[in-house]
Amino acid sequence: MKLKFIFNGIIVPLSILIPLFFGILNWKKGTTGSRLLFFYLVISGLINLCGIVVVQFKHNNLPLLHLYTIVETVFILSYFRTIFIDPFLKKALLISTVLFPIICILNFGFLQSIYTFNTYTRPLEAILITFFCLLYLYKSGFTENWLEKSTNWFNMGILIYFPAACIIFIVSNYLVFGKMNKVMNSMVWNIHGALVLIMYLIWAKGFSLLKNER
Repeated sequence: MKLKFIFNGIIVPLSILIPLFFGILNWKKGTTGSRLLFFYLVISGLINLCGIVVVQFKHNNLPLLHLYTIVETVFILSYFRTIFIDPFLKKALLISTVLFPIICILNFGFLQSIYTFNTYTRPLEAILITFFCLLYLYKSGFTENWLEKSTNWFNMGILIYFPAACIIFIVSNYLVFGKMNKVMNSMVWNIHGALVLIMYLIWAKGFSLLKNER
């Protein structure tokens, strides 16, 4: 069994169980935002599991990626709606949450086949999520007990994964489908897997702090 498959096919997908464990452990102390992220992880894990099974049967699993992009964006933008106070930003997030799935449907309906990598909507998703995360960080500022708040850990995980992943998504046509060597391609997707793993671990810390917040 290749090391690449062990890491990206087993270790990274299974690491989602770590934040889920802490989310279950502190469920009663959870906020609406933390529960949205919990359900996102559950659905994300199920979609990824389906993707792995589909690949094992030698079928194209990219339609699941199109679905995953919609699910991920809707849940994370909905999470931001729960932590922003400004009514205008809440409304902007609601509009974004409604419009983005429509854009995704138009994309795989008219621009990129559902059986190809969605190189337009994945970067757009990452930019959108990164923007609102940075905006929240700017508006909330740093407080004395900043690292004791679960929300800040959730946002930290988002900021570690999405900006870097955005670059990968933007150049994915070249990285995955271009004539580049397999070593570079493998390295890039290993980095992507590592970013996902780090985000999950940071989110686990966020879920673990819920017990101190109520």
